[in-house]
Order: sequence, then C-alpha cells, then structure tokens
Amino acid sequence: MPYTYQPKYCYPFAVSSLALAAGLSAGAVAAQESDGETLEPVVVSGDRTETSVSETTRSVSVIDREDIERQASVDSNLSSILAQTVPGMAPSTEALTNFGQTIRGRKFLVLIDGIPQSTPLRDASRGLNTIAPSSIERIEVVRGGTSTYGFGGAGGLINIITKEPSGKGFEAYSKVSTRFDTSDLDESADYETEHRVSGTQGRFDYLVSASYADRGGRFDGEGDRIPPDPLANQGGLADTEEFSVLAKGGIDFDGGDQRLELMINHYENEQDSEFTFGPVQDGTTTAIPLDQAPAGRAPAENPGTENTAGRITYRNQDLLGSDLRATAYGLDQEIVFGNGPTFLQSGNSQEKYGLRTTIDTPIGEVFFPGSSLTWGFDYLRDETDRVVVEAGGTSSSPGLEADAAAAFTQLEVPTGDKGLLRMGLRYETIGLDVASLDRNGARRQNTRDGFPVQSGSLRFNEMLLNVGAVMYATDQLDVVTNFSQGFSLANFGRTLRGARPKAGSTAVDPEDFASEVQTVNQLEIGLRYYGERLTASTFVFGSKSENGTSFDNNLSIRKRDEEIWGIEGQADYRINGANEIGGTFSWSEGVRKRTASSTTKVRLPGTRIPPLKVTGYWQSQPTNWWDNRLQATYVGNRTEFDQAPGFGEGDVDEYIVFDLTSRFDAGPGKLGVSVRNLLDNDYKPAINQAFNIPSSFANASGRRFGLSYELQW
Repeated sequence: MPYTYQPKYCYPFAVSSLALAAGLSAGAVAAQESDGETLEPVVVSGDRTETSVSETTRSVSVIDREDIERQASVDSNLSSILAQTVPGMAPSTEALTNFGQTIRGRKFLVLIDGIPQSTPLRDASRGLNTIAPSSIERIEVVRGGTSTYGFGGAGGLINIITKEPSGKGFEAYSKVSTRFDTSDLDESADYETEHRVSGTQGRFDYLVSASYADRGGRFDGEGDRIPPDPLANQGGLADTEEFSVLAKGGIDFDGGDQRLELMINHYENEQDSEFTFGPVQDGTTTAIPLDQAPAGRAPAENPGTENTAGRITYRNQDLLGSDLRATAYGLDQEIVFGNGPTFLQSGNSQEKYGLRTTIDTPIGEVFFPGSSLTWGFDYLRDETDRVVVEAGGTSSSPGLEADAAAAFTQLEVPTGDKGLLRMGLRYETIGLDVASLDRNGARRQNTRDGFPVQSGSLRFNEMLLNVGAVMYATDQLDVVTNFSQGFSLANFGRTLRGARPKAGSTAVDPEDFASEVQTVNQLEIGLRYYGERLTASTFVFGSKSENGTSFDNNLSIRKRDEEIWGIEGQADYRINGANEIGGTFSWSEGVRKRTASSTTKVRLPGTRIPPLKVTGYWQSQPTNWWDNRLQATYVGNRTEFDQAPGFGEGDVDEYIVFDLTSRFDAGPGKLGVSVRNLLDNDYKPAINQAFNIPSSFANASGRRFGLSYELQW
C-alpha cells in the first residue's frame, strides 16, 4: 500500500543507531492523530501539488510546527533548526548567513509560501534569515534539482509554509523567553517575545503574528567573547535587534471551491555592536572593542537585513474539472554586510516580482485510471545590485536585471498497488541585462580590481527533465528512484565583480561569460520503510554539473565541472508509549577539475562539501503534562586536501554538541527550559574551520540556558 497507519511517535526528525546499523535511516513521514484510525500523511508542495510523502518520487523531509518550536527553544536560527532535523543538510553556520551550508554539496532555493528569497544573480546567502520561526507552520525540504520550480535551485528546495488561521472564531497566543550564556549572564542575555491572533468568521479568516528579539553578546566555552560577526563579514546574530510580522487574510466563495488569500511578511534584523574581530590568538579569532580596533574597522553602517515579501493567491478547485492555483508575488530586500581589513563594507539590494500558476488536471478517464497532468507557467522579474556602503552606495559589480519565464508539465501515473510514475519537463528562458560600470571590485588594497564593465544583454534557454518512480515492494517498504535537473546563473554578478577583460580588450564584456551558467544532473535511489514502531529511509545520490561554482584562494569565482556523491538517511523508533529515539545521517564527497581544461580532479572545498554529520535524539513524555528531549549533533573530520589548503579548504576537526529541552504545564500555560551545548564544549563550527582565513577562526557559543512561558488564550 502507498500509505498505511503511521504511529503518532514516528516523526521525521532523526536517526536511531539500530536503523543505521541496518543500513536504513529516517523517512520524511509524519502523521496526525485521528482517534486510532488510519491517519492522513503530511503533504508536501515539492511537486507543485499537494502530495502525500509516501507518494513522492524524491527524498523529502517535512519539519512540522511542534519540532520547529522545540528546536527554536534551543536556537531560533533556521540554519540550526534544519541542520538538526534534515539529512543531507550541512551543519549549521551558527551565524546570520547560510553561506557554506549546502544540501548535498549544492546551493538551494528558499521559498516562503512560494515567494523566492534566494538571490542567485548575486548571492547574499540570507534566504534562511528572512522570517521568524514563530511565523512558520512547517518546512518542506526537497533534495535534488528543482526542475518543477526552477530559477536557481540546483541543489534542492526549502519551502517555508507560514502559519494558518485558526478555525475558531478567535484564538490568541503569547510567549516570552530569555536565553543567556552561563559564563556571562549579563552581557549575553537575549530577550524575546512573540504574539499571534487569528480566527475565522464565516467565509473570512485572518492571522497576525509578530515577534521581537533583543540579543546580547556571545561567549565561548572558555568564557571569552566571540566576535559579533563570527564568519568573516557574512553576518552574526550577537548584539542584534530583530522584528518580524506576518499578516494573512483570506475569503472563500463559490461554496468553498474558490478562495482568495493575501499574505505579507516583513523581517528586520540590525546589528549594533561595540566589538569587532581582532587578531588570532592560540588559533582563535578574538573579539576586541571597536575603540581598540585598527582604523576603518568600525562599520560605516550597521549590518543587517530588511526583507518585505507579499503575495496574493487565487484558487479555483473546479475550473472545467481542473484545480487552478495562481500566485502573484513581490519582494524587496536590503542587506548590509559587515566590513573587514580587505574588503570595503558592501550590501545587496534586490527587488523581485513574479507570477506562478499551477493547474492540476485529472486525465484518468482518457489515460490510466487515477492519472493526472500538472501544468502551468511562471514569470520572474529580478533586479539585483551590489553597492559599496563605505563609498556612498556606489556599485561594486554591475547591476543585473533578469526576466525569466518558464512553462512546465508533469504527468503522474499510478500503477495500481505496484507503484507510481512521475515525469515532467520544464522549459526556461532567461533574459539578462547587465549595466555598464566604471570600475568593478570593492577591495581596500588590490591592484587586480578596478576594470570597467560594458553593458550587455544575454539570453539563456534550457529544457529541464525530471523522472521518478515509487515501487511498493511490500505494504511497508517502498523503493524510490528519481532523476532531476537544475539550472542556474550561479552568482553571475560575483563573476563580473572580479572579472578581467579578455586579451586585447580594455573592458569586461558580459558576453564573454555567457557560457558559464550552471547545469546539474542528479540521480537518487532510496528505500522508505513504514513499520508499526520504526519509520526509516535511506538514499544514495550522485550529481554532475558543468560550471560548478566555487571560490579560489583569492576569493574569485571559478567555474569547473564537478561530481558529488553521498548517502543520507533518517529514522525514528518508538520504544513504548512514552519514549522514542531517532536521528539523521549525512555523508558526501565531491571533486572538480583542477583547471577548466585539465583532466586532473581535486576535492571540492569545505564551503561546498561538509564533513560527516550524525544527529540523534531521545524523546520522553513520562506524563501527558511533561515532555523532554535530549539531542546530539556530531560533526566529523574533513582533512587532507589534494592541494595546498586555500580558502574553503581548511582542515575540519570533529566535535559533538548536546542539547536538552523540557516543557511542562504550569498554570494556564506551559513553562519551557532549554540548554544548548549542555556540556559546554569549546569548538569551532565546521564552516568556520573550512573558511581558513584569520577572521573566521571564531569559536561557537558555550552553554546557553533558556527559559520561556507560553499561553494560549
């Protein structure tokens, strides 16, 4: 059977040692209680329509609201939440950025209710920090090329689904919390609050959710202050103020067959710190007061992110027998990075608007019974610019304007009780206009920078294919295979920022780089098991790409052919009615050509390929008013590069981190207690070690204690 009873304890979030020993790991399957009867599975939107997880032909993870809230009590950074719960996801950056955090060694596309947050034209790596966790209902992670969504998701898709209005007439929720490092209770304290109201009145429903955070400094396991920007100038969470608000409203009509919905999400994060990074001492980047720092170290403008996104969605569930969804959306994003001794302080400016349509048409009467055809078209307008804050907002790379359009179709064919086939095509066409620029680059001291860039227009066309199948081997075991393709301009703005003119020319011509777009082919094969106590899955995967994007030792973009392969998994095992264990497992490796024309291959850097990652948990609910969770994250070594280590090729030493959460009824609400880094381990996050530059050797936070109280009213 494609989906049978799923015990309420079988959530999709971790790996048991028993399952790993058996070669299995967790399935991305969750269920909802229904008085002991057969339960409906969680649905995902990775295929543009609502599909039960058991019927997907891909490796998928669904992180539900309960697990998001539990993980956010330990660390509210989505980078950490996803690293803990999703196999194939690289370890957390523990910073404001997701630079260097990949899915299966490749960049991913982030959506919020279908609105793209990623910036593929000029990567800013802030897609996971444009919404507060308190506004999220669930997160759907689809691994592999996103040929059904396109426009930049070569490695996978992270679709963030916002909270839904309550079905009651009125419902409200409030929460207050604090967190602090045990080594410095005063200067490390965070204060957070979130509130939500929602309801349904007849055909109308609404929701407003708002949160605010005031964060202090961060201190490592030795009690030393961590630089506020711990990963070079990529952005940190220490000494920040954060505000987020989500508003939704909808109306049903035509007996519920039609619906119109409006959503707006606004997110602000600003860092105002009296500290900056100092010299490296005993292998660790120190934090020093700004008034003791070298000249030029103080930022000209406070680093931060301001992101506003909105959409209006129309749905008609019976349009000539088809189900139509049409969404018009827009996004305005401003990002200011930190500064450093080499690069001038810069920022990203981005505006997007677009249209996405999906039509699901049953064709079982003219084709195989139960078959359906999903089809539609997409449009995206993306305007991106990179400015030098210290130089009064002048551009450091040419402004880019992209008009992208795509048409797609996907066929789903059930084969009775034997399985399901799914295949689709997507044709993308992207027109890119490049503005002229007097001088590219933004470094303080580097004679290589400063070349003019001439204007130009480029056109890219690509046909993308996805083919997948699920075979129901038994009532409890599925065999899954999928081939997918991805296509991306792959940080085209960064390429032009550091480009030199071709021989015989005095200016950079954008058309000289037209061939450097990235294409990815990925194949995955896996097993999914649904048992009475054990839910598990494991996938092996491999991908090849032309013009894969990485940085060289001078932080310039290099495009090389690449190969990546690996294995990942996830499992959950219900011991009894009160106890459950589980975890995730992720390992990958990759190589690229040493030079564009060489046949010699070298390992991909740590900014692309993470070390081995294993997570595990024990969850216990001794009574119906008290639940606890002990979890661990192990990150392995990754050393011995084939060449002299450069940027992204630093040796990564292993570390393990334990976290604890506990929540119990207290009066009319719930009291929560959390401890991050329970054993107060002193370590550096994997990406900090891999960066291999002086400003990145910052330690992670030591033991952090959290206390919260929440009330539904």
